[in-house]
Amino acid sequence: MLHRRIAAALTLIVAAVALAVAASASGRAGGVPTPKGYVGVEASLPTGYKVPKKMGKACTIGFQNPIAGNETLHTLQLAAQAQAKALGCKLIALDDQTQPDKQVSNMQQLLAQNVDAIIFYPLDPKATVPLLKRAKAKGVPVVAIDGTFGSTKASVPYLPYLSTQVWQGRDIQAFLQVQAMVKAHPKAKVGLIGLGFPVPALKYLNAREAFWGKKYGLTIVGKQDNPSDDITGGQKAAGGLVQRYPDMNGVIGYNDPSALGASIAARTAGRKVTIVGCNGDSAGLSAVKSGKLAATVRVDPVGWGTQTVVAAYSLITKQNLPLPKIVVRPAELITKANVGKAASWSAQIKAIK
Repeated sequence: MLHRRIAAALTLIVAAVALAVAASASGRAGGVPTPKGYVGVEASLPTGYKVPKKMGKACTIGFQNPIAGNETLHTLQLAAQAQAKALGCKLIALDDQTQPDKQVSNMQQLLAQNVDAIIFYPLDPKATVPLLKRAKAKGVPVVAIDGTFGSTKASVPYLPYLSTQVWQGRDIQAFLQVQAMVKAHPKAKVGLIGLGFPVPALKYLNAREAFWGKKYGLTIVGKQDNPSDDITGGQKAAGGLVQRYPDMNGVIGYNDPSALGASIAARTAGRKVTIVGCNGDSAGLSAVKSGKLAATVRVDPVGWGTQTVVAAYSLITKQNLPLPKIVVRPAELITKANVGKAASWSAQIKAIK
């Protein structure tokens, strides 16, 4: 009888540990739900990979951060590191510094170090095709973040060499930004701020902002790029929009630093402009609280990090195959009404064990 009780207790303990690991590996389970009213291409995609049943195999995963100095992308890296550690793997993180040439050399370095899998966020996907071919020939699976856009059947030269990819939900982000602008300023005449580097994911985001804006009655007057991916660059971009479009009364930025720069430019010019950002980083949340931004769209870097690592580990250990070709992590709209309820990214990362 005693042996049976001990065995039963051990079974419960093992089950509890397995559940805890599964919960951490799932990356906030499915994340936030797809927003109400959204019926775009991202609406029907899965939001997470199945949790690997067999864990603890030692492995080395290469991780390429497009720009580690960005708060959102730094959070992505921290989440990936935490998830790799929880699975018993080492993660080698390299900074691509928003330079396609650097991304290529970093991928070369990771392949030379014989990593078991690579995670990267394409800056110029075509430039990496030769290395993606080499990775496939070596049996090194590659997991992309935003490798393709707009279609689950996109035909691009690098797609055959990607094992799977996590979409950040760019179409959902654009949809939510437009919904926020329409609610705060219906029929607004809006300027868009994009990034001055040719990052495909952000070019697609701007295109979808224009698409949803037109659909919901906004007038997109023009677009200006942020040359430095920071608040100063956002101020410069918005300053150009303010000068060129005297009737512009709204700005949608591809990230919160750009939106905050737009706020400064509008105040400097004595213009009243409704501004919506994206990312939901600490500065963005503070700006929503203070009223500098009407809203921001909070993305899920913790989910991107955990899910890409889960995918890489599953490919390395040959579990749950075939993986979905695309997993999407929906974003959520943050306004003054719910900004105080947003869970911190650091708390989410601490929960990965």
